[in-house]
Amino acid sequence: MTPFSHLHDALKSWLAPTDWAHQTHLTVALLMVAALIHTGTVNLTKWALCLPNRGDKQRAQSQQRRLSRWLHNARINVHRIYKPLITQSLADWSDPVMYVALDTSLFWEEYCLVRLAVVHRGRSLPLCWCVLHHPSASVAYDAYAWILKRAAGCIPKE
Repeated sequence: MTPFSHLHDALKSWLAPTDWAHQTHLTVALLMVAALIHTGTVNLTKWALCLPNRGDKQRAQSQQRRLSRWLHNARINVHRIYKPLITQSLADWSDPVMYVALDTSLFWEEYCLVRLAVVHRGRSLPLCWCVLHHPSASVAYDAYAWILKRAAGCIPKE
């Protein structure tokens, strides 16, 4: 069994209990997370090369198209899938304090990414996010208030 297979199986035991509408969506998500961890990049071409494809270049291109279709599938609700994962990740939080940061990033002076994340050891773990059609990184509270409410459901009570 390859290191990729071990990683895939470990992720499957962790992700399978979450709410998936279709098993094929789960299968592709598992492959993508394993490929992300294995390659250390978000490059679909590199992901496709490490996926099980019998070394066939044409098959790797097919895998890349499969990953792209999953990423652009409107029926997949990312927040519904992500919430159980982040909740489970934070369930055993041992530090007495949890730092949460609200961050905005502006793209092409047209879109604003609003992200709420837990900050730990110099890294951030996203809790919730949204992209707004907004020309500035300064966003009114009303535009992102729902993110705070949704994120509150992910953070352990104690």
